[in-house]
Amino acid sequence: MSEADYVVIGSGSSGAVVSARLSENPWSRVVVLEAGGSDKSPIIQMPAASYLYAIGSRKYDWCFKGEADPTRFGREDDMPRGRTLGGSSSINGMLYVRGQPRDFDDWAALGNRDWDFKSVLPYFRKSEDNENGASEFHGAGGPLKVSNLRAGHPISNAFLEAASKYGLKRTTDINQPPNDGVGFVQATQIRGRRCSAARAFLWPARSRSNLDIRTHAWVTRIIFNGKKAVGVEYEKNGRTGVVKARRGIVLSAGALASPQILMLSGVGPASHLRSHGINVVHDLPGVGQNFQDHPGTNHTAFVNRATYNVQTNLFYKAMFGAQWLLFGRGPGSTPDTHIIGFTRSRPDLSHCDLQYHFTPVGYDFGEDGPIMFDKPAVTGITNIHRPHSRGEITLRSPSYRDQPRIQSNLFGDERDIDTLVAGSKILRGIFDTEPLRQFVTGEMFPGKEVQTEDEWRDYVRRTAIGIYHPAGTCKMGRDPMAVVTDRLAVHGLEGLYVADASIMPTIVSANLNANCIMIGERMADFLRKGE
Repeated sequence: MSEADYVVIGSGSSGAVVSARLSENPWSRVVVLEAGGSDKSPIIQMPAASYLYAIGSRKYDWCFKGEADPTRFGREDDMPRGRTLGGSSSINGMLYVRGQPRDFDDWAALGNRDWDFKSVLPYFRKSEDNENGASEFHGAGGPLKVSNLRAGHPISNAFLEAASKYGLKRTTDINQPPNDGVGFVQATQIRGRRCSAARAFLWPARSRSNLDIRTHAWVTRIIFNGKKAVGVEYEKNGRTGVVKARRGIVLSAGALASPQILMLSGVGPASHLRSHGINVVHDLPGVGQNFQDHPGTNHTAFVNRATYNVQTNLFYKAMFGAQWLLFGRGPGSTPDTHIIGFTRSRPDLSHCDLQYHFTPVGYDFGEDGPIMFDKPAVTGITNIHRPHSRGEITLRSPSYRDQPRIQSNLFGDERDIDTLVAGSKILRGIFDTEPLRQFVTGEMFPGKEVQTEDEWRDYVRRTAIGIYHPAGTCKMGRDPMAVVTDRLAVHGLEGLYVADASIMPTIVSANLNANCIMIGERMADFLRKGE
């Protein structure tokens, strides 16, 4: 048994930030419990290697599996989540993409004080060290390195030009409001190497005597004295340990695991907990509800130029590996997307509701993870920004070793199919526009046989997945289904907080990493100020 001022559960995009920031005070002892192991492997540090060898490996990935989704003909999705120091920021695509201002303004409109865009922007800037320097919307000198693309491809340039000709506004900064247009990505990298939340925040802090980072520490439950959270029980190397918390426990295990840990600890829907024989500490019906992800579909085309998915023999591995090792450049350094685009499914909308990712790699999202093709191909993804559909997370059993039941219910609301069909048609139009069209030799997905409205809807329903952005399952707010307050304290309990994507009332219009880092910054600030 040991004791600390703060115990942080999880070292991912939010947890790493909370831990590092709280330990800046030398009088605060902080213990971090991370179920995964070290993140020092080249498989994590080299971006291209992560896609090939980290995702789907139980050493680095929890390999969550969704339940059969009745809204998609019973499809069961693979849901990668990082199982290593840095969490999912150690295996993700490294895209630095923030939500639109309206996302945060809507959070504030729900009664969440100081979560409007004007209030959260300083926290984005605080964490950031942007290669292009400081500006009104970007920071310089922060822990998180944000870099320009270091690997080009002629077809990526062609996609950018074709999208511009098709009608998307060309932009040099997709994160500058109003977040509308198409441009090259920026990535969380340092000299072509992954800059995860762990590398940015925990690596520089690990020598602090008041910061104790414990890996392979699998949390079993949070311990309560009445309604006060007083400690965390965990399993490591077959032995049970306990860390007492004097001032607070921050749960940052992610949108899939945070609600599971709460429920295993007796916090959640009372009837559901009792059905698994769990003593109810606090009846909180919203735990595990409000699950959201960004529904997405692929547009994959065969091309007449070599793409990264076929450049995998020993010669290319040696060449690309040397480029990356010596110069931090080349395909080994590439994030999973080269081009990002934001646009509207209908011209009358006041804000963008669609996002595009383009990469010079031919692949598909299979039920068991990404599948690389053996012919030259490129892939564009269409995904919805603010879906209407909601799913849920429930317990499979009272054992922490059993993954929770994840019911995404991805198309529970038909409006999401309408939006995704509209976005997929736009993406096909971009692929049919020069100069991209000159590279395309055939359409693999959705296939030219998909033409009518019914055929499009069927394609979307059969093939769409959540693009690995789970959120919303411990939502922030004041309504009866809210789990945390606007200061991220769990309603009705003392000394327990949640800080990760699960607190989002509505999922942001963007990839999650940058936004979760901002949430971590805010959590640390709330605790330091005693709010």
